[in-house]
Amino acid sequence: MGKRTVLWSSLLLLAAFFLFVPDAVRREAEPGFLEPGSLLEETEQAIRLRERLTETLDTGEVRLCFRGEELACDRDTGVWYLPVDMEEPRWEEGNFTAFGDEIRILPLADYTTLDKQSVVAEGEKVPFLAWKGEACAPVHVIFTGLPVVRMETGADLDVDTVFAGSVVFYEACGRQDWTMTSGFEAHERGQTTRAFPKRGYRVNLISVTGTGVAGKNPQQVLGMRDSDSWIFYAIYSDGTKVRDRFSIGLWNAFGASGTPYDAHYGTHMEYAELVVNGEYRGLYGILEPIDCRQLAVSDQEYLYKRTMGRILSTEQMDLNMPEDYLTVLGMEIKGKEGQGTRRDWQSFRRFVAMEEAGDAAFAEEAEKLLAIENAADIWLYLQMLYGEDNIYKNMFFAFKKEADGERMYLIPWDVDLSWGNVYTDQAEELYAVHMPEAAEKYLHWPFMDRVIRLDVGRIRSVIEERYKTLRDGPLSPEEMEALLEECIHQVQDSGAFQRDAARWPDSHHDGDYDGMRDFVERRMKFLEKIIKNMDEWIQD
Repeated sequence: MGKRTVLWSSLLLLAAFFLFVPDAVRREAEPGFLEPGSLLEETEQAIRLRERLTETLDTGEVRLCFRGEELACDRDTGVWYLPVDMEEPRWEEGNFTAFGDEIRILPLADYTTLDKQSVVAEGEKVPFLAWKGEACAPVHVIFTGLPVVRMETGADLDVDTVFAGSVVFYEACGRQDWTMTSGFEAHERGQTTRAFPKRGYRVNLISVTGTGVAGKNPQQVLGMRDSDSWIFYAIYSDGTKVRDRFSIGLWNAFGASGTPYDAHYGTHMEYAELVVNGEYRGLYGILEPIDCRQLAVSDQEYLYKRTMGRILSTEQMDLNMPEDYLTVLGMEIKGKEGQGTRRDWQSFRRFVAMEEAGDAAFAEEAEKLLAIENAADIWLYLQMLYGEDNIYKNMFFAFKKEADGERMYLIPWDVDLSWGNVYTDQAEELYAVHMPEAAEKYLHWPFMDRVIRLDVGRIRSVIEERYKTLRDGPLSPEEMEALLEECIHQVQDSGAFQRDAARWPDSHHDGDYDGMRDFVERRMKFLEKIIKNMDEWIQD
């Protein structure tokens, strides 16, 4: 089936989904909490029914709901997923029902007597009885500490790279507005990661009319900003599942807000578990896109992304047309039609020409073009992470018009190869290996090494003062450890790490947090040595 056919058939199914949802689904008001033992009577009734009923109910008929919202289900295991607040020890109040009025649901165990946080962390399957007439069958619920995303599509994700359908985002069920439903169009994303069986996606939220006409549908997702476009990152090769979120949290603590603009110069990431067409797909990171809106880049300003490590040269820019820049230079432009026009690339060409210039011209131009505080922050950040994968790719270049001319800001992206994880070309290693010795290696970045060597805009003193301030704040050992602990808590105590490992046994799940802590500690000590004697490390 062709991509366009799959997309439009999915859109028509989606339109039908929104038009014909039965009125039987009733939403309840914001709940309170259950008292321990409050489900004992219902549990006893369920046990009596199970002993009396003689026929077996087909669980494929069951569409389990909580507080009137249909839940995501892994049909192969007959397990439904309900997100709860894992910081709250009390169980959220609410009724389990089935979609429609024929099937009834009762608990087979009074889970209110169980320790909620242990049930969540251990991924315990809590049994319920589904019954209709003289037939019954047990079904199970996993209470997860993470949000859940349910997708329904007419596509086959093992075959189709472009698809559409409906998506529901579920947050902790104790909130009043704990679900958000939308149509979507999606496509696979990632370069190396497309070879993995667990795929990453870019998901564009859409609204669909009854005739199948689609439009953008920006929504707040998992507490992040309004956007119609979201990145679903599969977190396949990182054995800890925390490197990206930890690194993003650090950048947000000091680099993303240090601009003159009322904008976030970075991204946010929240964890979620994904279920597609009744199949559990594991742990994902949902990220805000870095785009013109996120960075307050106007129509007269420019945003570029370095996607692949290619040699940058003005000669190649002049010999080739913009539509070839992605393959020739590894660069793409955001917010313009296609790859834009030659005029749209003049700002980036200025940067490339600066890199080709001699030291004197480079220093003069760099002082005009660079936002020195941003340059200091990005250098500190990538040195800290040993982010070698971000030197020649995975970087955004935002060119802003300011009172004294154009200014360039650098924004990092895709920081899974960090804290000792480095790239390898070995597919059996999932293209990532841990290299502990990188904790005491200088990360050579020719562009920024030159900026520092020539002390453009007195950047050396800016770096020294910035590091001193940050080391007493967001980069203090205490705050870095607290952030790392929170990331570990999210993936481990939610039960999601173990479920993802069971679903994708060939991916990395070493959970080596002690090794990561050791690398962080050694790296921060080494970074201090670099800053104290930059000339020893930064050479021609």
